[in-house]
Amino acid sequence: MGGKLNKKILWIEDDYRDLKGLLKPIERRGFEVVSARCYEQAIAELAKLENDFCLIVLDLIIPRSLTKIIPPKISEEEYENGSETPDLLVENGMELLKYIKQELKLPVIILSIISNNDIIHKIEELNVKRIAKIGLLPNKLEEFILNELRDN
Repeated sequence: MGGKLNKKILWIEDDYRDLKGLLKPIERRGFEVVSARCYEQAIAELAKLENDFCLIVLDLIIPRSLTKIIPPKISEEEYENGSETPDLLVENGMELLKYIKQELKLPVIILSIISNNDIIHKIEELNVKRIAKIGLLPNKLEEFILNELRDN
């Protein structure tokens, strides 16, 4: 990372309010956590602060948008009902993951309940580490994050 150590982490998680306690230990170490609750918010934060982030923590199951300003990639009927299918939620996360890894070249940790082997294989092809969200303790996430930052 050279020079000044960036201390901002972007956490892309639609359940951020419920799970933000997981990052308390890392915040105590001086890291600032910026949250994005959907694909569009993540893209906006990355456009604003791309060079400030040292790490991205990503849940692959994220909505495209929290509003209906820009329609997500679903049929008009699904859009009107306000429901994205699980496959589309994962597609949003995978699209974002590829953009972050290939275009921005930032380190990413996947924090998700994803268990689909095809998706896990795609994640591994992008050289991304993943950790299960279920039963995760704050100190384990802290350890995982610090190890990832050391490795990059």
